[in-house]
Amino acid sequence: MNVINFIQSFLARKGLAVMLSVFLGKLINFLIMIAIIRILDKGEFGLIAYALTVVSFFAPFVGAGLHQGFLRYGALSQGQLDKKVLFDITLKKGFKYTALMIVLFIIISPLLSIKLSGSILYLLLIGFQLLGLFLFQMIQIYCRMIHRNKLYAILETKNNLLLLISNIGMAYFFGGMGYVISIICVPLFMGLYYLKKLKLSPINITKRRIEKIKSSFPYDFKELFSYGLYTSAGGVISQLLFAIDILLIGNILTDSAELIAQYKASSIIPFSLLMISIAVITTDFVKLTSEAIKDKNVLKNYYLNYLKIFSIISIGIFLFFYFFSEPLLSIFGEDYKGHARLMNIFAVGVIGGLLIRIPMGNMLSVIGWPKVNAIFSAIVLVVNLITNYFMIKWYGIEGAAITTSALMWFSGFLSLGAFVYYLQK
Repeated sequence: MNVINFIQSFLARKGLAVMLSVFLGKLINFLIMIAIIRILDKGEFGLIAYALTVVSFFAPFVGAGLHQGFLRYGALSQGQLDKKVLFDITLKKGFKYTALMIVLFIIISPLLSIKLSGSILYLLLIGFQLLGLFLFQMIQIYCRMIHRNKLYAILETKNNLLLLISNIGMAYFFGGMGYVISIICVPLFMGLYYLKKLKLSPINITKRRIEKIKSSFPYDFKELFSYGLYTSAGGVISQLLFAIDILLIGNILTDSAELIAQYKASSIIPFSLLMISIAVITTDFVKLTSEAIKDKNVLKNYYLNYLKIFSIISIGIFLFFYFFSEPLLSIFGEDYKGHARLMNIFAVGVIGGLLIRIPMGNMLSVIGWPKVNAIFSAIVLVVNLITNYFMIKWYGIEGAAITTSALMWFSGFLSLGAFVYYLQK
C-alpha cells in the first residue's frame, strides 16, 4: 500500500467524517475552555481543572475496561446479532464495575483534596461522570464495530455541540457548579437516547438464543475481560503522563491554583492536535485488528505510510507554534500571556505523540498485547514521578512541561521497540 492508496482507503471508510467530527470536537472543547476560563475566576477554574485531572485517572477504567475488550473482540465476532449480544453482556457487567468505582472514588476523594480543600465538592460530583462516559463510549464503539464510522462521527458531533451549549450556558448562569453538572449530564443523556434509538439493550431474542450465540464466540469472555483490564490499566497509568504534572504542581508549588490554570491553558492548543492521529487510528482500528491476524505485514506497511504523512504534518506544527505561540496565548486573556516558551515545549512533545506514541500504542492493542502496553506505562509512570518531582522543584511549571514532552517521546520509542520485535518474530 502506497501513500495514495492509504489516503483513498481512509476516505472510503468515512475517515474524513471521523476526522472532521474529532476536529470539530476539539475545536468545540477549545471554545468551551476559552469561555469557561473567561467566565470563571482563575482560582475556581484551577480547582475544577484539578478535579477533572484526578477523575481522568479513573476514566480509562470505567467498566473495568470491558469497553476496550469489546472493541477488539467485537471486531473478531461474526454478524451483527453476535455483536449486539456481546454489547449487551459487556454493558451490563460494565455498569456494575463502574458503580463500584464511583463508590471507591467517593471514599478516597477527601484524601485527594487535602492540599486543595476547595476541590472536594467538584471531585465528588465529577466522579458520577464516569457512568455516562462508559455508556456513551460503548455506543460509539458499537458503531465502529459494524463499520458505521459516519454514524460514529454524527454521535461525536451531536455530543460536542450539546456540550458547547450546555457547558457555557450552565457556567454563565450557575458558575463552576453549573459547568460541572453539565459535563456529568450530557454524555449520560446522549447515551440513554441512542441506547433506545439503536435498540441495543435489551435484545429482543430468547435467553436460549443468547446462550447459543455466547457459546459460539471464538474466545472466552475471561479473555475479553483480561484484555480490557490490561488495556485500562495501561490507559490509567498512561493518563498519568498528562495528569501527574498537574497533581505535583498543586502539591509542591505555592499559589498552585493559578499556576495550574496557566499550565493548563498553555497545553490546550498543542495537545488538541493529537486528535489528528487519534482520528486516523479510530477509523482504522477495527479493520487493522481483523487483518493483522492474517498478515502482520499489513501493520508494517500501514505505519510506514502513516509516518510519511505525519512527518510533514509535524514540521508544520513545529513552525506554527514557533512563530505564533504568544498570539495564541492572548486568546485566553491578558493574565495568560508571557508563556510562549511553555507552549513551544508542549508542541515538541505533541510531535512525539503524533509520530510514535499514539500509533505505536494502538498497534500493540491491535495485535493483542495490552499487557506490554501496561508494563511500558508503569515504567513511564515511575520515571514521570521521579523526574517531575525534581523538575518542578527546580524549574516550576516549565520543568513539568519539559518532563511531560520528553516522556511522550520516551514512551513512544518503548512501544516502537516492542512493535519491531513483534514483526521480527
